[in-house]
Amino acid sequence: MNAIVSLEAGALPQQHPGTHYNEVIARLSALRNVKRYLEVGVQRGITFSGVKAEIAFGVDPEFIVNANVAANKKQTRLFQMTSDEFFRDVDVVAEFGGHPDMCFLDGMHLFEYLLRDFYNTERISSRNTLICLHDCLPLNHIMAHRSMDFANQNSAHTAYPGWWTGDVWKIVPILQKYRPDLRVMLVDAPPTGLVFVTNLDPQNTVLRDNYLDIVRDYFTQPNDQEAIVSHYRSNNVFQTDAVLADMNHSLFFNT
Repeated sequence: MNAIVSLEAGALPQQHPGTHYNEVIARLSALRNVKRYLEVGVQRGITFSGVKAEIAFGVDPEFIVNANVAANKKQTRLFQMTSDEFFRDVDVVAEFGGHPDMCFLDGMHLFEYLLRDFYNTERISSRNTLICLHDCLPLNHIMAHRSMDFANQNSAHTAYPGWWTGDVWKIVPILQKYRPDLRVMLVDAPPTGLVFVTNLDPQNTVLRDNYLDIVRDYFTQPNDQEAIVSHYRSNNVFQTDAVLADMNHSLFFNT
Protein backbone atom coordinates (compact mmCIF):
# COMPACT_ATOMS: atom_id res chain seq x y z
CA MET A 1 0.00 0.00 0.00
CA ASN A 2 1.22 3.49 -0.82
CA ALA A 3 2.01 5.51 2.29
CA ILE A 4 3.27 9.08 2.27
CA VAL A 5 6.99 9.43 2.95
CA SER A 6 7.73 10.10 6.61
CA LEU A 7 7.95 13.75 7.59
CA GLU A 8 11.18 15.35 8.67
CA ALA A 9 11.62 15.61 12.43
CA GLY A 10 9.52 18.40 13.88
CA ALA A 11 7.79 19.13 10.57
CA LEU A 12 4.17 19.19 9.47
CA PRO A 13 3.02 19.08 5.83
CA GLN A 14 2.44 22.44 4.19
CA GLN A 15 -0.69 20.97 2.64
CA HIS A 16 -2.20 17.59 1.89
CA PRO A 17 -1.51 16.62 -1.75
CA GLY A 18 -4.37 14.18 -2.35
CA THR A 19 -7.86 14.49 -3.79
CA HIS A 20 -10.18 16.98 -2.06
CA TYR A 21 -12.29 15.32 0.62
CA ASN A 22 -15.61 16.22 -1.04
CA GLU A 23 -14.60 14.32 -4.16
CA VAL A 24 -13.25 11.40 -2.12
CA ILE A 25 -16.56 10.99 -0.30
CA ALA A 26 -18.52 11.31 -3.55
CA ARG A 27 -16.38 8.79 -5.42
CA LEU A 28 -16.39 6.30 -2.55
CA SER A 29 -20.18 6.44 -2.39
CA ALA A 30 -20.29 5.44 -6.06
CA LEU A 31 -17.53 2.83 -5.78
CA ARG A 32 -19.28 1.19 -2.85
CA ASN A 33 -22.71 1.35 -4.50
CA VAL A 34 -24.08 2.98 -1.35
CA LYS A 35 -27.76 2.49 -0.69
CA ARG A 36 -28.05 4.17 2.74
CA TYR A 37 -25.89 7.19 3.63
CA LEU A 38 -25.72 9.20 6.86
CA GLU A 39 -23.98 12.56 7.29
CA VAL A 40 -23.57 14.38 10.60
CA GLY A 41 -22.67 18.05 10.17
CA VAL A 42 -24.24 18.90 6.81
CA GLN A 43 -24.60 22.68 7.17
CA ARG A 44 -24.34 23.98 3.58
CA GLY A 45 -24.72 20.55 2.01
CA ILE A 46 -21.70 20.66 -0.30
CA THR A 47 -20.35 17.22 0.65
CA PHE A 48 -23.84 15.77 0.97
CA SER A 49 -24.86 16.90 -2.52
CA GLY A 50 -22.04 14.95 -4.17
CA VAL A 51 -22.92 11.63 -2.55
CA LYS A 52 -24.65 8.97 -4.63
CA ALA A 53 -27.15 6.88 -2.64
CA GLU A 54 -30.66 5.53 -2.72
CA ILE A 55 -31.57 7.18 0.59
CA ALA A 56 -29.55 9.75 2.51
CA PHE A 57 -30.04 11.25 5.98
CA GLY A 58 -28.42 14.56 6.91
CA VAL A 59 -28.16 15.90 10.46
CA ASP A 60 -27.32 19.45 11.52
CA PRO A 61 -28.56 21.75 14.30
CA GLU A 62 -28.70 24.71 11.88
CA PHE A 63 -28.84 24.09 8.15
CA ILE A 64 -27.55 26.77 5.77
CA VAL A 65 -28.15 24.73 2.63
CA ASN A 66 -26.92 26.25 -0.64
CA ALA A 67 -26.34 23.04 -2.61
CA ASN A 68 -28.67 20.52 -4.22
CA VAL A 69 -28.82 17.98 -1.42
CA ALA A 70 -31.27 15.83 -3.41
CA ALA A 71 -28.81 15.32 -6.27
CA ASN A 72 -27.79 11.70 -6.99
CA LYS A 73 -30.36 10.30 -4.54
CA LYS A 74 -33.82 8.76 -4.69
CA GLN A 75 -34.75 10.03 -1.23
CA THR A 76 -33.27 12.70 1.04
CA ARG A 77 -34.22 13.49 4.64
CA LEU A 78 -32.79 16.32 6.72
CA PHE A 79 -32.97 16.33 10.53
CA GLN A 80 -32.45 19.78 12.06
CA MET A 81 -31.28 18.77 15.52
CA THR A 82 -28.08 18.00 17.35
CA SER A 83 -26.50 14.64 16.69
CA ASP A 84 -27.10 13.63 20.31
CA GLU A 85 -30.82 14.31 19.82
CA PHE A 86 -30.82 12.48 16.50
CA PHE A 87 -29.29 9.29 17.86
CA ARG A 88 -31.51 9.46 20.94
CA ASP A 89 -34.83 10.18 19.24
CA VAL A 90 -34.63 8.59 15.79
CA ASP A 91 -34.73 4.84 15.18
CA VAL A 92 -32.22 5.17 12.38
CA VAL A 93 -32.14 1.54 11.26
CA ALA A 94 -35.94 1.38 11.11
CA GLU A 95 -36.21 4.71 9.27
CA PHE A 96 -33.45 3.72 6.85
CA GLY A 97 -34.83 0.25 6.31
CA GLY A 98 -31.44 -1.19 7.22
CA HIS A 99 -27.99 -0.26 8.47
CA PRO A 100 -26.17 2.65 6.83
CA ASP A 101 -23.57 1.61 4.26
CA MET A 102 -21.47 4.76 4.62
CA CYS A 103 -21.37 7.57 7.19
CA PHE A 104 -19.53 10.90 7.20
CA LEU A 105 -18.98 12.58 10.58
CA ASP A 106 -18.19 16.30 10.41
CA GLY A 107 -20.02 17.78 13.38
CA MET A 108 -18.65 19.86 16.25
CA HIS A 109 -14.84 19.97 16.04
CA LEU A 110 -14.14 18.86 19.59
CA PHE A 111 -12.95 15.32 20.26
CA GLU A 112 -15.58 14.52 22.90
CA TYR A 113 -18.37 15.32 20.44
CA LEU A 114 -16.81 13.24 17.68
CA LEU A 115 -16.29 10.38 20.13
CA ARG A 116 -20.03 10.35 20.91
CA ASP A 117 -20.92 10.63 17.24
CA PHE A 118 -18.61 7.73 16.47
CA TYR A 119 -19.91 5.26 19.03
CA ASN A 120 -23.51 6.23 18.33
CA THR A 121 -22.91 5.70 14.61
CA GLU A 122 -21.18 2.38 15.15
CA ARG A 123 -24.15 1.23 17.23
CA ILE A 124 -26.49 1.57 14.22
CA SER A 125 -24.01 0.21 11.67
CA SER A 126 -23.08 -3.21 10.34
CA ARG A 127 -19.58 -4.62 10.42
CA ASN A 128 -18.97 -3.52 6.82
CA THR A 129 -20.27 0.04 7.20
CA LEU A 130 -17.61 2.61 6.30
CA ILE A 131 -17.34 5.51 8.78
CA CYS A 132 -15.46 8.58 7.50
CA LEU A 133 -14.12 11.19 9.92
CA HIS A 134 -13.13 14.70 8.83
CA ASP A 135 -10.47 17.20 10.05
CA CYS A 136 -8.25 14.70 11.90
CA LEU A 137 -5.02 15.78 10.15
CA PRO A 138 -4.56 19.46 11.10
CA LEU A 139 -1.69 21.39 9.55
CA ASN A 140 -0.79 23.49 12.59
CA HIS A 141 -1.67 23.92 16.25
CA ILE A 142 -3.65 27.12 15.69
CA MET A 143 -6.36 25.46 13.61
CA ALA A 144 -6.38 22.61 16.14
CA HIS A 145 -7.12 24.90 19.09
CA ARG A 146 -10.33 24.00 20.92
CA SER A 147 -11.67 27.53 20.50
CA MET A 148 -12.95 28.41 17.01
CA ASP A 149 -12.71 32.09 17.93
CA PHE A 150 -9.04 31.68 18.87
CA ALA A 151 -8.30 29.85 15.62
CA ASN A 152 -10.05 32.49 13.54
CA GLN A 153 -8.36 35.38 15.32
CA ASN A 154 -4.86 33.90 15.16
CA SER A 155 -4.82 32.26 11.74
CA ALA A 156 -4.86 35.47 9.69
CA HIS A 157 -1.07 35.51 9.36
CA THR A 158 -0.75 31.80 8.60
CA ALA A 159 -1.24 29.94 5.33
CA TYR A 160 -4.66 28.82 6.60
CA PRO A 161 -6.75 31.86 7.57
CA GLY A 162 -10.13 30.90 8.96
CA TRP A 163 -9.40 27.18 9.16
CA TRP A 164 -10.56 25.37 12.30
CA THR A 165 -10.25 21.63 12.91
CA GLY A 166 -10.40 21.72 16.68
CA ASP A 167 -8.86 18.77 18.49
CA VAL A 168 -10.81 15.98 16.77
CA TRP A 169 -7.46 14.45 15.75
CA LYS A 170 -7.42 12.93 19.25
CA ILE A 171 -10.08 10.45 18.15
CA VAL A 172 -7.35 8.50 16.34
CA PRO A 173 -5.23 7.62 19.40
CA ILE A 174 -8.43 7.03 21.37
CA LEU A 175 -9.66 4.43 18.90
CA GLN A 176 -6.22 2.87 18.66
CA LYS A 177 -6.02 2.50 22.43
CA TYR A 178 -9.56 1.45 23.30
CA ARG A 179 -10.62 -0.30 20.08
CA PRO A 180 -7.61 -2.06 18.55
CA ASP A 181 -10.08 -4.35 16.76
CA LEU A 182 -11.09 -1.48 14.45
CA ARG A 183 -9.27 -0.73 11.23
CA VAL A 184 -8.28 2.95 11.29
CA MET A 185 -6.79 4.49 8.16
CA LEU A 186 -5.56 8.08 7.68
CA VAL A 187 -5.70 9.59 4.19
CA ASP A 188 -4.15 12.76 2.71
CA ALA A 189 -7.39 14.38 1.47
CA PRO A 190 -7.10 18.17 1.58
CA PRO A 191 -7.61 20.43 3.25
CA THR A 192 -7.38 18.64 6.64
CA GLY A 193 -7.45 14.91 6.00
CA LEU A 194 -9.87 12.03 6.27
CA VAL A 195 -9.89 9.01 8.56
CA PHE A 196 -11.69 5.83 7.54
CA VAL A 197 -12.85 3.31 10.13
CA THR A 198 -14.00 -0.21 9.24
CA ASN A 199 -14.38 -3.65 10.83
CA LEU A 200 -17.05 -2.23 13.11
CA ASP A 201 -18.69 -4.03 16.03
CA PRO A 202 -22.13 -2.56 16.83
CA GLN A 203 -22.29 -4.60 20.04
CA ASN A 204 -19.07 -3.16 21.47
CA THR A 205 -19.75 -0.63 24.26
CA VAL A 206 -16.18 0.05 25.41
CA LEU A 207 -16.14 3.66 24.20
CA ARG A 208 -19.54 4.43 25.67
CA ASP A 209 -18.78 2.68 28.97
CA ASN A 210 -15.47 4.54 29.37
CA TYR A 211 -16.59 7.86 27.89
CA LEU A 212 -16.08 10.05 30.97
CA ASP A 213 -12.66 8.57 31.73
CA ILE A 214 -11.57 8.99 28.11
CA VAL A 215 -12.69 12.62 28.02
CA ARG A 216 -10.95 13.39 31.29
CA ASP A 217 -7.69 11.79 30.15
CA TYR A 218 -7.54 13.20 26.64
CA PHE A 219 -8.73 16.68 27.55
CA THR A 220 -5.54 17.10 29.59
CA GLN A 221 -3.26 15.70 26.88
CA PRO A 222 -1.33 18.26 24.82
CA ASN A 223 -2.87 19.82 21.74
CA ASP A 224 0.19 21.81 20.67
CA GLN A 225 2.46 21.67 17.63
CA GLU A 226 4.64 18.95 19.15
CA ALA A 227 1.63 16.75 19.89
CA ILE A 228 0.32 17.11 16.34
CA VAL A 229 3.74 16.30 14.87
CA SER A 230 3.80 13.19 17.05
CA HIS A 231 0.32 12.30 15.75
CA TYR A 232 1.66 12.28 12.18
CA ARG A 233 4.81 10.40 13.07
CA SER A 234 2.81 7.70 14.87
CA ASN A 235 0.62 6.93 11.86
CA ASN A 236 0.95 6.07 8.21
CA VAL A 237 -0.93 8.53 6.00
CA PHE A 238 -2.12 6.94 2.78
CA GLN A 239 -2.64 8.49 -0.62
CA THR A 240 -6.18 9.13 -1.83
CA ASP A 241 -5.25 7.85 -5.28
CA ALA A 242 -4.55 4.41 -3.85
CA VAL A 243 -7.83 4.32 -1.93
CA LEU A 244 -9.89 5.42 -4.92
CA ALA A 245 -8.39 2.97 -7.40
CA ASP A 246 -11.03 0.39 -8.33
CA MET A 247 -8.63 -2.54 -8.28
CA ASN A 248 -7.27 -1.61 -4.85
CA HIS A 249 -10.54 -0.91 -3.14
CA SER A 250 -10.84 -4.24 -1.35
CA LEU A 251 -7.33 -3.85 0.08
CA PHE A 252 -8.59 -1.05 2.31
CA PHE A 253 -12.26 -1.64 3.10
CA ASN A 254 -14.76 -4.43 3.39
CA THR A 255 -17.58 -4.08 0.89
